[in-house]
Amino acid sequence: MKATITTEEIKTIETTKGTLKYYRDFDNDGFVVMLNAKTINRYKEIKDQHPDADKYGVFWAFSNEQFQRGYKNLVNKGVIKDGDKLCGGPAGIIGTRKGIDDFMYFYEERDKQIPKECDPQEVYFYEYNNHECCYGWEGDAPAYGLIVNYFGEDVAKTIKRI
Repeated sequence: MKATITTEEIKTIETTKGTLKYYRDFDNDGFVVMLNAKTINRYKEIKDQHPDADKYGVFWAFSNEQFQRGYKNLVNKGVIKDGDKLCGGPAGIIGTRKGIDDFMYFYEERDKQIPKECDPQEVYFYEYNNHECCYGWEGDAPAYGLIVNYFGEDVAKTIKRI
């Protein structure tokens, strides 16, 4: 955080939760600093919720060794029988079709809380920083895409983009 901030550097914007004060910290590559965010801690709490992979009988493998270790773990836990076939899913996840579907459903349900409890502008600024959009090749596309995904395109069009 900057040592001193001038009043000219502090911007205000009306959001779904009131007035948000923020500034761009150009001493820190242009990251956005929110001074009075109201929902960002809740957003982080929601995003920190993750299902137990063992409960759903899934694992991740990016090599034959990792696959064998994960497969053996599922056999030992009684999720599958030795010789059963497994499916692959997004980002290297492996398990039964039902296990993968149920695991991914956890995230779908979790993410439904975000538009109910979080401010889209705050989420955008947070994800703008999180994805390092200030010097990414895609500009703010990753942050904006998440807003569209969580809140819909009509809401996304109302946020202040950087």
